[in-house]
Amino acid sequence: MAMRGSLKDLQLPDLVQVMSMQGKTGRFVLKNDEEGETGYVYLEDGEVVHAEVGNIEGEFAIYKIAPWSTGEFVFEPNVPPPRRTIKRSNASLMMEAAKRLDEWKVLQRKIKSVQAVPQFVTFDLNDKRKITLNTSEWLVISKIDGKRTIKQIAEEVRLPVFEVGKILYGLVTAGLIKL
Repeated sequence: MAMRGSLKDLQLPDLVQVMSMQGKTGRFVLKNDEEGETGYVYLEDGEVVHAEVGNIEGEFAIYKIAPWSTGEFVFEPNVPPPRRTIKRSNASLMMEAAKRLDEWKVLQRKIKSVQAVPQFVTFDLNDKRKITLNTSEWLVISKIDGKRTIKQIAEEVRLPVFEVGKILYGLVTAGLIKL
């Protein structure tokens, strides 16, 4: 029997806990009203084994879906996962999702919206600071053109918005870009 409800009443961590205790196998279909996105979370014997939303799969998909608090969900029993992309325990997965939600609240001090457009800051030629960037930071910087939003950049570099947000937060804090 399918279970359905509102994400206002039960969010993904609560849903996983209920199904985990019952050892259920099936698929959650979650629709986020704010983003207009649909996510899928697959359980096998109560364990989360696969998730996807847009072009994101595995743990990153869980981290994107877990904070959704508007929209609807439905649990479809006995739907097998298309593949196994998650190996962590449910508890570990949900704890990491909660940690990321807390981090996102910090990031929002400088990143008010994923629709913000990053732009480079004009530098004084006498500024002799050494700037070291990792591969992900270079990837994100290469997409900053003063037109693309944070969300669009994340989609282009195929990284979760959260990861791009962390990178941009660091770049804003360092005074290299502004939003």
